[in-house]
Amino acid sequence: MHFKMMAFVPAMLFVAPAIAQTATDAAVPAPVKEKKICRRDGPATGSILGGHVTCHTKADWNRIDSDNSRLANDAMQRSQTLQNNGQAVRQ
Repeated sequence: MHFKMMAFVPAMLFVAPAIAQTATDAAVPAPVKEKKICRRDGPATGSILGGHVTCHTKADWNRIDSDNSRLANDAMQRSQTLQNNGQAVRQ
């Protein structure tokens, strides 16, 4: 009987962490993988090859679009300022 108990205790030391790990894995949901949205850029001027495909998540595209919009507006304001000899244009 003493020998069986000596074999049982080390076996439980290996099994108990595996049981505990599966219990915690079931409680934590797997992260949701965001769907990628791909956009095709037009071919470069003078190129006979097709464009380039770029893929990002929806949140990434929203950030990229807002950054591009902000940069375009800044460029337009700088252009208008230069056309008015450095005087800011009120809108």
